[in-house]
Amino acid sequence: MRLPLVLLSLSLAVLVLLPSSAAADADEIPAPGEDDAMELLRRAAESVRENSFHGVQLVTARGADGGTGTLTVDVVHRAGEGTDYRYTAGARPGRGQEVLVGGTPPPMKADELLLDQLADTYRVTRAGEGRMCGRQAAVLEALRADGTVAGRMWVDEDTGLPLRRETRDASGRIVHASEFVQVSLGGAPTQLSGGAARARPWSDELSPSELARLREDGWHIPERPAWNLRLIRAWAKDTDSGRVVHLAYSDGLSVVSLFAQRGRLPGGSEGTGAGAAKVVTGDGTGKSGAAQQRMWDSGGFVYTVMGQAPAGLLDAAAEGFSAAEAPLFWARVLRGFGHLSAAVTD
Repeated sequence: MRLPLVLLSLSLAVLVLLPSSAAADADEIPAPGEDDAMELLRRAAESVRENSFHGVQLVTARGADGGTGTLTVDVVHRAGEGTDYRYTAGARPGRGQEVLVGGTPPPMKADELLLDQLADTYRVTRAGEGRMCGRQAAVLEALRADGTVAGRMWVDEDTGLPLRRETRDASGRIVHASEFVQVSLGGAPTQLSGGAARARPWSDELSPSELARLREDGWHIPERPAWNLRLIRAWAKDTDSGRVVHLAYSDGLSVVSLFAQRGRLPGGSEGTGAGAAKVVTGDGTGKSGAAQQRMWDSGGFVYTVMGQAPAGLLDAAAEGFSAAEAPLFWARVLRGFGHLSAAVTD
């Protein structure tokens, strides 16, 4: 049965005038309750900065195709210096290329921002005890507003070292997990070496004043593209095709990387009411477990967002960049109207 148009219009008016009366989804509001495990997590961050360790991690990720991929990663962390990672990239074991990521600096300020964002978004609580990699660990959970588990962490009781981390989507599936299967604490571990291809993180980190100048020059760089995403770090690199800006956003559990560059995507754009090209989704590689991606253009810039994160988090980042001139309030109103229309026209 279809409702008269006047009633549909009235329903929309109520939705616009009283948006707070509609119940928000669990992933659209901060989780209530006391965070009784944040001190333990702050201790864990301090432990990573102050203690050296080395070991082997097993990293598992779910890709856009629903499949999972696994990497075995050698890790060497030297307190006060940074962390080296070595892994083999390739679709088939023994056929890939060994990659060495060296000299990742300790991000002290980023750690603080991540923990603050985690506390703002989720309720972080101690859920029990367990054993991981042969060590006694405290089990912590990050809960959404509806009580579902968004993330789970195992923290070594003696040292505070994080032994396992996992991120879960709204259905409870693990999206990304990393755990030590071997670990040795203390000492002076030597740097990783070998015939691996070398990769380094971007070194040109942007200061607040540099970010301000980019914004003045027309770059859309919000501190919070969505209520649960916060800018943690930013870098820039000059390439043959122009400057590329790398923005790292996080909800406290996952990190979403957004790359921006002046230009437009090739071919015609279907466009939207806000002037953004249609968002293209996928994992970009066809391999199970590959990072999910979104790519679009808007306002003279091409954006690519990727990360081992729940799909909804990437969608939230894309929504925050697709239309700089459209407040998120109106995006939510229009999304609510879409749900309302579907309900009353069936």
